[in-house]
Amino acid sequence: MEPLAPDASSIQSTTEGAVLKLRTSARICFAVLVTSVLMSLGFPLAPADAHPGTVTITKHSDLGFTTKIPVSIDTGIGSPPCLVNIVICAFHGAIAYSGTLTAGVTLGTDVALTYDPADLNTPNAPLPVSITYTPTPGGSTVTYSLKGDMTFNFDGCSGCPETRSFDASSAPNSFTAPMDSDSPITIPGSSSGLTLNVAGLDVITAKLASSLTLAPAPPGLVPGLGGAAALVQVTGASGAPVLPLEWDSSGAAQSFTLTTPASPQPLGISLGPVVHWVATSGHAQIDLHWTDDFQNAVEIAGDIAGDCILPFCVPVCTAFDCSVDDPSPITIFDGGLGPVYQDAGLDTLIGNAIGGTAGSLVAGRVAGGFVPVPLTSPPLASIPPITTGTIDFGVPSVSISGQPTGVVLLGDPVNLTADPSGGTGPYTYTWTKDGAPFATTKSIADTPALGDTTYAVTVTDSLGAVSNTATTTVKVYDFTVAGSPTSLQILTTGSNSYAITEALVAGSPTSGLPTISLSVSGLPSGASASFAPPSGNAGGFTSTLTITTAGVPPGDYTLTLIGTDGRPLIGGTRSTNLDLVVLTPAQAIALVITTIEGLEGSGVLNQGQANSLIVKLQHAIDKLNSMPGKPPACNQLQAFVNEVHAYVNGGKLTPAQADSLLGGPLGILAIMAAIPC
Repeated sequence: MEPLAPDASSIQSTTEGAVLKLRTSARICFAVLVTSVLMSLGFPLAPADAHPGTVTITKHSDLGFTTKIPVSIDTGIGSPPCLVNIVICAFHGAIAYSGTLTAGVTLGTDVALTYDPADLNTPNAPLPVSITYTPTPGGSTVTYSLKGDMTFNFDGCSGCPETRSFDASSAPNSFTAPMDSDSPITIPGSSSGLTLNVAGLDVITAKLASSLTLAPAPPGLVPGLGGAAALVQVTGASGAPVLPLEWDSSGAAQSFTLTTPASPQPLGISLGPVVHWVATSGHAQIDLHWTDDFQNAVEIAGDIAGDCILPFCVPVCTAFDCSVDDPSPITIFDGGLGPVYQDAGLDTLIGNAIGGTAGSLVAGRVAGGFVPVPLTSPPLASIPPITTGTIDFGVPSVSISGQPTGVVLLGDPVNLTADPSGGTGPYTYTWTKDGAPFATTKSIADTPALGDTTYAVTVTDSLGAVSNTATTTVKVYDFTVAGSPTSLQILTTGSNSYAITEALVAGSPTSGLPTISLSVSGLPSGASASFAPPSGNAGGFTSTLTITTAGVPPGDYTLTLIGTDGRPLIGGTRSTNLDLVVLTPAQAIALVITTIEGLEGSGVLNQGQANSLIVKLQHAIDKLNSMPGKPPACNQLQAFVNEVHAYVNGGKLTPAQADSLLGGPLGILAIMAAIPC
């Protein structure tokens, strides 16, 4: 595990360089130490009481280690001492044992990480984090086992020295790991017995008896050497504490403040390793006990050996107590696990790895009998070797994909997908739309209304960790197209124009709008159309639609004016209908007659002048109807043109009044061109 470099921002006050070095070394030391010894102690994360708006990630594990202690005891197998002396030595015997005593410890621990997901949403902002450590009530266990060979050498044993396997074990004993002012915990252990039979006589039984006492460790000189402690490493944020966190009492919380990154990403907080310091003392022995059959045999042997006591003839065992005390227990371990670590060189190994003043402090604390129980999973198979483990808290992050690349035309569907990363899947999803609950699926489809619609999503992983809130705002606009006039008249051969307007619908966003292209459909055969300009910004523009005809049959035609936002998926069209009326030259001349009548009615022309002009046009209509396309109609029309010019020259008509008769798409000049003349 790589030690964290000191972060100057996390040191609240200036200190001497040596002190800072000591603290940094202590932090590194704690990491190696915790790492080395404690790996096997399983530890869980339990939920702490979360404040409103906060989230607590909880875990629970049973973690610990197994210590193997070699045992080699010999009470004199080569030359057994006298075990029963009745006047003379009545029985010699010795026992030797060679094997391994194994002590297995698991500490049930609840660890809770609490944070506020809202803090994940602000870039480069404070992110307070709290970690609570609680030994699980009754959640810790210890077991003992002894495995090896016991050798017997007794008088009367024809096969002695005789070696037999002697294995003993205890059932798990439950307790709560002590902290702070808790009383020491003493855990007893025992086993079934092994009985030696000599010449058909059960002589002696052997049983394992053991106990282990665990007491809370007081705080050390530097954080990380007392109670329970953890070194913190962080990914996805900055500002991890330089020194280890240390909990001196059960349920205590340690808090620190991280700094969020510039953009949301998965957050990892690793306690690597977590360690629970305990003071230990233990004892293990093999208890030996003479059988009742053997005690009876001793009495008989004593009476035979002494016969009687002169001058009285009384059996020896009647006069004296011939019972034999049990042999002294064979002690196979007595002391704390600290010396065991020291004998295995762990104190030196840890101290050297740490180095400096902190290294010697840690080594001294281990040698002094304080054992760091590593909270790592799975539990260590043995100590040594030294290995490293971590407890990881993962906070997921979420982003949204599928966002439209620009403003969306009203009525287009929007498809969004939540993309989580980090944490522990599977995930659950919570979507809102403009702040109101909306969906609980990974992907959503919606057709937003005009204006701005904000979608937001958070994910919750399988451990209850809640992500940042990812948001996206979809902007929806709408537009209309219109033509003026809505009904346009045109000669069968000629041209005329609509004034086209594209307008933004009120309530639409006014920036980031696309280009709208104009088109028209429904033109009759022989007609063509052109726009000037053919497109413009959806925010609003005008254009001219010119219709040109060449021999189009007269009649009414319905045209469709179309505005197109050509972007795939988020664009579309809007349209409106226009009326196109195609007139023959004769029909158009009739309209000119109506104009002349208007000039007469307004007093511009007198009756004679008006009649003169109208008669010429009526003759032209008659000629066109009877002989379409023939010169006589053109002659009448040319005479009409000449007379109008004369009225202009004589001051009867203004140029504008004359143009209302001669000019424009439906004037006499256009009609003459359509005939053609």
